[in-house]
Amino acid sequence: MHLSHAALFVTTRKSPSEADVADARALATRHDLPFAPRSGRSIAHHVRDTGRPAALVVKADAIHLVTAEARYGFHPNMAARRVDGRGLQGDHFLRSAMIGPGDHVLDCTCGMGADAITAAHAVGPSGRVVALEAAPILGEIVSRGLARHDKGPPALIAAMRRVEHVTADARAFLATLPDRSFDVVAFDPMFARPRAGGHGLDLVRAFAVDAVPDRALLDAALRVARRCVVMADGTPGPRLAALSIPVVSRDRRKWWGRLDVPE
Repeated sequence: MHLSHAALFVTTRKSPSEADVADARALATRHDLPFAPRSGRSIAHHVRDTGRPAALVVKADAIHLVTAEARYGFHPNMAARRVDGRGLQGDHFLRSAMIGPGDHVLDCTCGMGADAITAAHAVGPSGRVVALEAAPILGEIVSRGLARHDKGPPALIAAMRRVEHVTADARAFLATLPDRSFDVVAFDPMFARPRAGGHGLDLVRAFAVDAVPDRALLDAALRVARRCVVMADGTPGPRLAALSIPVVSRDRRKWWGRLDVPE
């Protein structure tokens, strides 16, 4: 499922507050989307009325994508399994990038934020994690979730709040940064994610930009990194091989490669 801009409209929950309505109208204005006052009517009614098959339903703590098939929204389920109080020594991403307390990490492909949240837990309060998302609507949904989702253990909530989420294209954002400004720069492009999965991955597929990093982008990342650039790939790592990135960790679904910054 991939949704075009023309497929979307914005509305609220069935009985919204004045703040809900103002929030939803602002979202619609930011993205040049039609706003449909809920007026107690069903989403299906507004789908018929607008001729658009997908609603962005705005609430104080979340933005949901609602279609005829399902309701999708932010949930840190993948990160929650990685930040579960048992330690992070076995995490392929953290191990590949050698991420630890105090590190500064730039995640160039945020998606649902699993890597960014896991990194934020690992670096702790003395570290920093910036997560980029090129798709504006996905960025709105995930940014609100990171800032306001409040279900889960304290360590998970704290990690989510530490992620600095930015809606930006990685190539353009990297160009604005000084040399050696992050310890690690990371990529987990859409092609590395499994084709079947939960609603979180379905939400990413609805909006995300499926772009393969090229050598110029990796070189830009290496300029910004102090330690290394890491990239994930689907098994058996064909893009890592094509870009001459040495494989440093793997499981049955993903391989991770690392380029070390020359001393």
